[in-house]
Amino acid sequence: MKEIIFATGNKGKVFSLQKYANKFDLDLAITQQFLDLIEPQADTSSEVAKSKARQAYKVFNKPVLADDSSFHISTLGGFPGPYIKYMITTLGINGILSFMEDKSDRSAYFLSSLVLIDEYGRDHLFEDEPYWGTIATEIDDFKSEKSWSELHKIFIPNGSDKVLARMIEFEREKVNIRTNSYEKLCLWLKDNPQMLKDSL
Repeated sequence: MKEIIFATGNKGKVFSLQKYANKFDLDLAITQQFLDLIEPQADTSSEVAKSKARQAYKVFNKPVLADDSSFHISTLGGFPGPYIKYMITTLGINGILSFMEDKSDRSAYFLSSLVLIDEYGRDHLFEDEPYWGTIATEIDDFKSEKSWSELHKIFIPNGSDKVLARMIEFEREKVNIRTNSYEKLCLWLKDNPQMLKDSL
């Protein structure tokens, strides 16, 4: 079985990716490793993900994955984009709601980039299609193990009347009909079976 390290501190991401690998019958084991990676100041999540994956590859010198997400608010010209983590830690989701006061256009979307560095040091980028929704007018503090971000307490996916944090898995899948970065990676590995062979 091929092992690929996922450089992340988020167990939920590892679980989700392994679920996709199993769905596509890939002989693949996703192993979580947390590293204190430097996040560069970049304009896109793909640039950040590539930098993090390169750093992780230097540590492990074997196939490794890293990802990064961005959050784009239409009425703010796409801000904060890849700077969402900094915005959450400084202003919090209350700060986002204050920016949205009196705004009629509350549309926003998530975008995630996943980068694989293969055993030869080549990088491969897989990006989500935008996950559109609207920003709620108030915070829903519902506790959910499926929520990876504070943003899930204020983000209502298109096709739903609930914030992401309140939605069960079936509801999330129903309104999230798109090919995401995890699925794209697994489809690519399916088409490139040589990448699952140990050749080092």
